[in-house]
Amino acid sequence: MTSEQAEMENKTLPIANEEQIVELNNRLKTDFMSHCLSYLHEDDEARQCVHLVWNRYLECVGDAAVLAAFFDTLPYHVKTSVLPKYQNEILQWCEKLFHIHSQTILCSTYYSEAFQRVIRYALKTDQYKKAVIYIATDFEPNLKFDLTSSISNIKFEHVQNRNSHDDMIDLQQLEELIKRDANDTLSYPFMVIANAGSPFLGRCDDLKKIKTLCEQYDVWVHVIGDLLGSLALLPALNDNVSIMCDSLTIDIMKLLGIQNLPYLTCFLRPLNNEKQAEDNHSSNKVHPLDEFILHSPSISFLSVWSISQRCSNENLLHHMKQSFELADLLFTRLKQTKHIRILNDEHEREHNTYSRVCSDGAPDSDLPRSVVVFRFQPDGLFGECENNDDFIGYLDLLTLWLFDKLSQQYPKMNLELLKSIHFQSVKSKDQLPAHVLRFAPLEHLIDNIDQDDMRAFLDDLQRFTDILLATITARVNLLASIAKHENLVAIPIPNWAGIGAVRYIPSTINRADMNETSMYEINRIQSELARQLQSNDSAFSLGGGSDELDSMLYLRLGMIRKREDLEILLQKIAHAGNEIETSLKYIEDMAEKIKEGIVKAQKDLEDENLQLLAQDGLLRQLPLVSNLMSWWSPAPSASPLATKGRSFDLNSGQVESTEDTYVYRMQIKKQTVHAPTHNDATATSTDSSEPQHQN
Repeated sequence: MTSEQAEMENKTLPIANEEQIVELNNRLKTDFMSHCLSYLHEDDEARQCVHLVWNRYLECVGDAAVLAAFFDTLPYHVKTSVLPKYQNEILQWCEKLFHIHSQTILCSTYYSEAFQRVIRYALKTDQYKKAVIYIATDFEPNLKFDLTSSISNIKFEHVQNRNSHDDMIDLQQLEELIKRDANDTLSYPFMVIANAGSPFLGRCDDLKKIKTLCEQYDVWVHVIGDLLGSLALLPALNDNVSIMCDSLTIDIMKLLGIQNLPYLTCFLRPLNNEKQAEDNHSSNKVHPLDEFILHSPSISFLSVWSISQRCSNENLLHHMKQSFELADLLFTRLKQTKHIRILNDEHEREHNTYSRVCSDGAPDSDLPRSVVVFRFQPDGLFGECENNDDFIGYLDLLTLWLFDKLSQQYPKMNLELLKSIHFQSVKSKDQLPAHVLRFAPLEHLIDNIDQDDMRAFLDDLQRFTDILLATITARVNLLASIAKHENLVAIPIPNWAGIGAVRYIPSTINRADMNETSMYEINRIQSELARQLQSNDSAFSLGGGSDELDSMLYLRLGMIRKREDLEILLQKIAHAGNEIETSLKYIEDMAEKIKEGIVKAQKDLEDENLQLLAQDGLLRQLPLVSNLMSWWSPAPSASPLATKGRSFDLNSGQVESTEDTYVYRMQIKKQTVHAPTHNDATATSTDSSEPQHQN
């Protein structure tokens, strides 16, 4: 083959190969998806979720991965020429959708990466001191550790909030810290990281006042939070309205409900060095922040650009609108539910408006609610005991029980349990750690919740709340109710969400003088009580036996539906315990009688053997002589002193001879005095043809 023929063949190959590659890719994709979905043929709901996620990803992201792979193969100088066009299109899209007027935008795969880029960009190169970053108390510790590990010349300062809110920055405290660090020789005020929708409670800092303060000291303001994208819900805004900050980071994966999207960081503040900006403009160089993009995976900004070109704003905002509506619906209904306290419904909620976080010209309408945090708390029903630490800890146990029930029955709600969250009590100004439930639909992309699901959830929440209220009432009244039963004692039991614990003490045992025998009897009765009561009622369970101070068993009482059920449970325990005690006493008495009868029978047999020995003589007991004596003088076949067996009559409690049994080949029922038993009161004469049941 000549070189010209080979060259001609190489020119025709790509056309055929491209068609084959497209066909092969489609076939592989179809086969792979069909094989995966084959394992979901019996789960229609899972198939719908998979199709929903796939369609969203395919519609919004499309072939961004293929474009990114192609873009990464281009030479660096070509990338620098191509990038500004698509960056400008993303900027226009963000301005139109989120009403954010940004100088430039960065897309980061990781959350810490977004913070690192902002800090490195805003750091002052002429300073050799430590740059101080002011954060709220609840700032994520792992994120803080990552940032200090990657950037050496920064340090963090927590701004303690005097209003007992760990997720908000106190303006007065912030000003004091900035003034202190401004005169420090080793550090300088550098940045404030504020919240527009804090992670746990969804609160907003007063960005307008923070920005005004930071402008006086040339401090950079960076804002994070789920409510940053809520500006997109406003139909229109004036051109001069913007979020009061220098930069902000949005998790658009949450806001848009699309997986595998990057974090979007918008820079609202222009370059500090205007001369450098003019030089860059005159020499047609790319923006300095574009270097971050060119040295990072291009899939990040290309996936955002693909969304901006493919999807309408209405489709993109559907997940955000639905999430805010669900949070508002739950909040409204919880306000009407008794004994449920909403923790992020403080008095300053009415001040959370768009004018609080945006510049002049923003509307005074309320910011949407992205998070609802609540717990069970029956304030004012139990008097002074509500201020007891044990009572507060018990409420945490009830909240845990409520979380388990709701999360099992309504997994689509994606409830979260937050442990030891500090909040201000109604009757006290102190911060109290408590367990709470958190509902944040914006953070979950797949599960769709409709109005019927929410209505059923709230109905069951009310039902579970009634159970908790009845249980806590019974727990408070447990000691008074147990005092009515002389055989029952209350046992303190920690870490138990039910009513409490009860122990049945037999009337024959002196509580002041306990020994091992008494403890054994008590444990035996508790075990039998648990076995009998558990078969009909799940409110009972057996506990104890492992404590060094109290090794005896007891009965645990769980949840009840009505307040009157406590007395019913105690009556069941007292009645069943009395029956078991009587039954065990009868068994012990009968065992003692049997033991005495065995001893008497053994003695009778020994006496008969001695009489038989005296009658036969000593010679008949020798092995060889006895045979000779029996041959010479046979013994009588029926001797009145022949050894007889013994039997024990359960009714009479007497040991009798078995002589009549062997003579008549049957047992003869004799008229004897009836021995006292546990069922004397119900014993009646029965016909001889009826079968006799013995205990």
